[in-house]
Amino acid sequence: MTNFLRAAVLAALATAAPAAAELLVAPTRVILTPTTRTAELVLVNKGTEAAAFRLALENRRMRSDGGLEAAADTRPDEKFAADKLRFSPRQLVLEPGARQVVRIMAAAGADLPQGEYRSHLRLMSAPISAGRTQVAAPGAGASAAPGADNSLSIELIAIRSITIPVILRVGKLDASVAVDGASLAQDASNQLVVKLTRQGTRSTYGDISLTVDGEKQPAWLVRGVAIYTPNTSRDVILPLPPETRAKLAGKRVRIAYVSTDGAEPALAGTVLASLTAAL
Repeated sequence: MTNFLRAAVLAALATAAPAAAELLVAPTRVILTPTTRTAELVLVNKGTEAAAFRLALENRRMRSDGGLEAAADTRPDEKFAADKLRFSPRQLVLEPGARQVVRIMAAAGADLPQGEYRSHLRLMSAPISAGRTQVAAPGAGASAAPGADNSLSIELIAIRSITIPVILRVGKLDASVAVDGASLAQDASNQLVVKLTRQGTRSTYGDISLTVDGEKQPAWLVRGVAIYTPNTSRDVILPLPPETRAKLAGKRVRIAYVSTDGAEPALAGTVLASLTAAL
């Protein structure tokens, strides 16, 4: 590649801004059991371009900070669900505003040992007409031979990825949680670290609220905090706006972890764990 072409490529990469596919997914969490073996995901293309989507199951493990990482192998205490799940379709094209139902099915769980099995459905999207930038090569233009194509075609594709946990629960499972402590991070003054510990045979899922002692309304609420099996603890890092941090600093604050697990309707709104601590 000549210096001119190399410079043209770099310039195109720096300046092109293709439209990205915008995918709406509901629900964002799927729980299956041997008696409720099927579920549906609704995908809606909220972008302005037709977009192609590819779906795949992945095994991921949760780190102590709540982040997820690829699990290339299976550790003795892990139970993954990828080989126990089926879904369709695996790829599709959606016009702007169009919707598609993805059906997920679990294998019969009668022969599975009791426990919670989890994998993640990854949805990857890219606009079909992702931004194409034509960069003229030397000799192109009015002096070029008629019909000659001396341009360098660069196709830039914007890809977005969403992962949805798919959990298969077999048998009668339970879990308990405790809030072990909370402190404002020393290296990041706008972060509060809440330490949770979990015991039992299933994961937990809920919201964390921060309420100043003596007040009724939470000063801050964080939704969708999970502790996946086999993890027994998690440091939940809560970014706080400066005004919220100022309101909490130096005060006694009630930290509550409230269940929003749709697969456990009897627990909906139940405080799984709480702690009042001075921040």
